[in-house]
Order: sequence, then structure tokens, then C-alpha cells
Amino acid sequence: MRKAGKILIAAAAATALAACSPSLQEPTDQPAGEQNTHTPAPVSVSESAASESAGSEGAGSHGAGGGHTGGGDGAATCAAADITVDTASAEPRVEIPRDCAAPAQVVTRDLASGSGPAATPQSTVQLDYTVFGWSDGGVADSGTASIDLSAPAGEIDGWPQALDGVRQGGERVVVLPPDLGYSEQSGNPLAGENLVVVAEVTGIS
Repeated sequence: MRKAGKILIAAAAATALAACSPSLQEPTDQPAGEQNTHTPAPVSVSESAASESAGSEGAGSHGAGGGHTGGGDGAATCAAADITVDTASAEPRVEIPRDCAAPAQVVTRDLASGSGPAATPQSTVQLDYTVFGWSDGGVADSGTASIDLSAPAGEIDGWPQALDGVRQGGERVVVLPPDLGYSEQSGNPLAGENLVVVAEVTGIS
């Protein structure tokens, strides 16, 4: 009987302790298996950090109105004055700059102005000429020619533009773009390339 009494007293004490101890799990109305799990609070990102991230993602790109494009070489277009011409020897020599781009249109410079009436689109011009390739500055052709500016015939399509306004006795350096240089039909190796022409006018009619 004493043992039974002790057991009853111990059981009552355990029940009292369980009632007084806080529950390790809060009660919930949700069914088992659907109870919320503990989720840590989200880490806030400061505005400055967000700005830096956005800035790094957009670095190097510009909109249509940015006025700046990356990756270009930025070379300026060469002018006729940039080409050094030496006419002291029997055959002219030229030095073509490499720090500017070949022009896309005809550019000219008179080395000597000459005298008499200027050539018109109806003139025939007699000249001595030397043609240089833009890429290497080498002589591509030289000789004498009589060019009818109203109906030019020959391998070079740009004679009318090259000789417009030139005077007898004048010397001129001309840069021709590919579409006015040697025609594709000419079969010349420099067809499709910029040409530099040094011309000395011996007569105009």
C-alpha cells in the first residue's frame, strides 16, 4: 500500500509539472502537416547598394541619344592636304597617312595652280598622271592621257570629278573613293580601293 501511495504521489507531481511548463510548440488551428514553418526575416538591401548594382549592369552601354558608341577606332577622315607629295624627281612619290581613314568622296588639292581657262565638264584635258594604291602607297599606273570630261573613257571612272576646274600647267593631287576608282570591269587589282592620283595638266581644249 505504501508503494502504491508513493507511485500515485509521483504521478501527480509529474502531471503538475507538465501543466506548469510552457509548451515547446504553440497551438494552432491548422491541420497537422500544414503548420507554418519558421521563415527568417528578409534581408533589406540599401538604396546605395541597389544603385551600385544597377550601375554596374549598365556600364558601357548607351541609349540612342547617348552620343557615344564604344568599340570604334574614332579615326578622322583624311583630307588631300594630309597626303605628302614629292614631285622633285622624275616620277612623283606620295606618303599616305595611316592615322586617318580613307575618304568616301573625291578630295583634291592643287599643288600648282596653272594658268588659262579652267576645265569645264565639256573640256578635253591632256595630262601626265601617276596612280597610287591607298593601301600600300605603291604605283599602280602612270602615263599620259587625253580625257574627254563629257564622256570619259578609260579604266578610272572619276576623271571628271578629279579634273574639274583644273588649269593648264596645274598640278593636282586627287583621292578617289572606290566607286570612282578603277572599275570592276577593268580587271585592275586595285578595283574597289581608294586611289591617289597626281596629275600634271599639259593642255586643255
